[in-house]
Amino acid sequence: MLEITRLPNKGRAYVATTDIPQDTLLCVSEPLATTVSQEWTPETCMWCFHFSYPKKQKVKAVTEDQCKQWNISMKYFKDFLFCSDRCKQLCINSFDHHWNTLLGIYYRIELEFLHENNSLTVKKDFVPSIDESIDIKDDHALSTWLNHAWDCITKDIDLYKELDEVDKPMLRLIATCLVKQLQDSAQFESLFDIQDNELTYFRQLYQNHQLPIVQDNKEAYLSILPQPLIDVMALYCTFIRACRYKNNHIPTLPHVHHTIFRSIYFRERANSFGLWENGEQEEITDDLELLGYGIYPSAVYFNHSCDPNVLKKRDGRTFKFISKRYIRKGEEACISYGQVDDTVENRRSRLWEHYHFICQCSRCLKEQ
Repeated sequence: MLEITRLPNKGRAYVATTDIPQDTLLCVSEPLATTVSQEWTPETCMWCFHFSYPKKQKVKAVTEDQCKQWNISMKYFKDFLFCSDRCKQLCINSFDHHWNTLLGIYYRIELEFLHENNSLTVKKDFVPSIDESIDIKDDHALSTWLNHAWDCITKDIDLYKELDEVDKPMLRLIATCLVKQLQDSAQFESLFDIQDNELTYFRQLYQNHQLPIVQDNKEAYLSILPQPLIDVMALYCTFIRACRYKNNHIPTLPHVHHTIFRSIYFRERANSFGLWENGEQEEITDDLELLGYGIYPSAVYFNHSCDPNVLKKRDGRTFKFISKRYIRKGEEACISYGQVDDTVENRRSRLWEHYHFICQCSRCLKEQ
């Protein structure tokens, strides 16, 4: 019913190959990886995202016997919970014999956050000598510049940021993707079908058209780079320090180069799907909680419209996409990225901030 087609000014998109009646199931999408929002970890099932607030979920991801085996405290796993033994077993099965690796990385992340909360790298004033520069519109030149910057700044993994509650779920999501790479490399490769937003993100933050070329000078790079990008580099350093923490008996990942970390991080940006609490209505409303988010490779071809013809519905950890109305052959199948009951100015502002595009759907063009 749907095929992936490249559309002008939009990139790849789902387009109907036949006339589609209303209420037709178009796609069922499974995640590559998911993560629970830090705010709702005790009340949210790690597998199906069942929400039990104000009660905690009952089934622990790690037993006391397992903690004794690793000689670590249960407190590090207190928020990793399931709603049932069935969900726990489904989660374990999905990682096969790499389940302990995932738990080991989660533990290491918890430990690193405890050690780092008072650490911060202060950006110093530094004026680099500018002999040459590149045009930031040049994709190849900008990619090369950023690779050099990452090499130089993260080499000693001594960069720190003020950690907040969104950082820990992000690192868990990246860890989950990397463990998936060990367990099912073919499934992990589907990640690379998703658009990488690193260059777009940099251009959105950097105010000049020309970018100075610097020669492996860490302070120079730090003086040039926008702070949000330095924070991403610091988050990578946090992750590597966690992986390298000296508890040799706790499972960890092999060396994670910054290129693979960035590949996941900047594909998650503007491409992940929020896992919202299921309400009485089918649409997301202000009174619902964001329980977590996930990467759904087969779903990223549903572009946005402020007048969508497809409804996205969460069923556990799965998303089902259903036609809201009759869709003609050749018509693009679109969902809405969040609420659309606002002015065109506010809708466009929100979409630019979170998804890096100015909406040109038929409704926006009519209302502008």
